[in-house]
Amino acid sequence: MENNDRNFLADFKVHTAQLEQGLKEQPIVEPAPPYTATGGAVTQLSDWQVQEIVRSSKMDLAVDTERPPYCLFIDDAPVLGLGDISTIIGKAKSRKTFASGLILAAMAGNTSVNERIRGELPFDKQDVLLVDTEQSEFYAKTSARRVFGILNKDYMSDDLPNFHAHTLRPYSPPERLQVIENLIYSMPNLGFVVIDGIRDLITSINDEEQATMITSKLLKWSTERMIHICCVLHMNKADNNARGHVGTELMNKSLAVLGVNKIDNNEEYSEIIPIATRDKEPASIVFGVEDGLPYILSEEDADALRKTPDKKKVVRPTDWTDEEHTGILGRMFEKEPQMKYGDFVFAVQNAYGNIGIAKAKQFISHFKNKELIKWEEKGRQTIYTII
Repeated sequence: MENNDRNFLADFKVHTAQLEQGLKEQPIVEPAPPYTATGGAVTQLSDWQVQEIVRSSKMDLAVDTERPPYCLFIDDAPVLGLGDISTIIGKAKSRKTFASGLILAAMAGNTSVNERIRGELPFDKQDVLLVDTEQSEFYAKTSARRVFGILNKDYMSDDLPNFHAHTLRPYSPPERLQVIENLIYSMPNLGFVVIDGIRDLITSINDEEQATMITSKLLKWSTERMIHICCVLHMNKADNNARGHVGTELMNKSLAVLGVNKIDNNEEYSEIIPIATRDKEPASIVFGVEDGLPYILSEEDADALRKTPDKKKVVRPTDWTDEEHTGILGRMFEKEPQMKYGDFVFAVQNAYGNIGIAKAKQFISHFKNKELIKWEEKGRQTIYTII
């Protein structure tokens, strides 16, 4: 072996030994926890943390706990309370944002709006926060300015220092979630929050893990800060339920669920309906919009409006997309994977808003033409299943 080869081999061994020693001296770094689409890291509680939670969560049943105060009333009925969450649901263009504007105005003004909706926040929790996740800045700003108008204030000259509005449309769901959490924990006098577009804090409304995550966050924030968080969410087109798993979770966990619908006989007006409340159920509220501002009708005017005759809107299968039909059919066949024709007609009637038998048969023909369902002749019966 030549000297050059011997020198190269010796240098290589020395260099390898140096690398190995360097690796041994490097500190061991734990791998970063995986970041999930649900907006947070997967965490594991230590034994000490578990025992601390066990200790602090044990209830002494002999000691009374003060009931958190209510912060919003409809007439004399308490509806929303501190330390809890609520949900406003409604179909597209049902004026959910106008309805939440009435509530925001009552809270920001700590006053009564049209003698029907009354806000009542403690003196040290009178900051009100609006977070809009889906509208562009122009429309989000219009919605926020509406609060001033309802309170007979000029947004250009009058002051409303306890009302804060943010638009988070340009950001991703995890970013929106992080910003909202920061806002909630950085405002010392915060008492009431409206998140208009809670669906935009997650990537999928039908992901059970994400639905549990966002609901758990809301419960944690509202409890730890002793505030009320009101979430605005779209309603399913075919029924009166909030969309997706996240909607189901929110409806189950909310202190109150308020629905917003257009009046059947006159779609120029909308109605706030208490779908679920924990205490005395309040009367519904009918409101209209004039010069861009919502106003509440008197009970007499609202009753007269509901009785106004009008031609019933014709419902057609094409009012829904194939994707929406597929979702509705999936829920229909979830409990009954196979249905006879008569049972299928009845199920379609119920799923699409109590339509007539003839109309339900039109829907079934539409499903066949679009190949959304399968059917098979068994004796004298036709059995229907989903594709």
